[in-house]
Amino acid sequence: MSARTREFRAIFFDLDGTLVDIHGPLYNATRSAIDSLGVSPPLSRERYHESLAQGDLWLGVPEHLRRDYMQLAFAYFLAEIDRTERLEVLPQVAETLAELKRREYATAVITSRPGDPQTLVKKLAMVGLASHLDFVITQASISLEALDKTASLRDAAMRAAVTPAACMYVGDEPRDTMAALNAGYGAAVSVATGAVNYERLSGDQQFRPDFVMRSMGELIALLERLRAAQEP
Repeated sequence: MSARTREFRAIFFDLDGTLVDIHGPLYNATRSAIDSLGVSPPLSRERYHESLAQGDLWLGVPEHLRRDYMQLAFAYFLAEIDRTERLEVLPQVAETLAELKRREYATAVITSRPGDPQTLVKKLAMVGLASHLDFVITQASISLEALDKTASLRDAAMRAAVTPAACMYVGDEPRDTMAALNAGYGAAVSVATGAVNYERLSGDQQFRPDFVMRSMGELIALLERLRAAQEP
């Protein structure tokens, strides 16, 4: 997948693993799911981090239990993030969002989290991010199907009055790239601050992003390079 435009007017973001830390809630959710399925040994925090570093997202769950594991882990993860009152903002996120607004980009969060978006806006306001966002889109239902955010990305472009080709979506895993591609976005950017490591993001054969960053602090420089490449 290659960038289909160099001129962007809107930069939209995934939430968990992209703007806010995912590893605390995700570890608790995966450990609970593995315990519920009776998989041994129990998941330790050390093995969780070691497995992700090696690109093993299944954490030792045998193949015949993986669908059940996914459903359980998703349900436990939703419960974890629902009871988390204060989000843990990742490094350089607030500064990057503020700079994007200073440069007059349209910005938004498009997340797989279900529920009332205003509830999430309040949580984002508590940590100083809401003022840098034009709107927030959550999902209407709680299901694995809701993990596909293609329709939400199309809706975001319409709400911002920007063509999809002038939109960039920043996420932390291949399904974010998939949604950006399906929605006709100008570029998909992955940041290696979530559950998927830099090497796996860069090497994904099915949904390879246009650009991969190690941290959100690289985004402004990326946009400047794209703009400079367009100048005669």
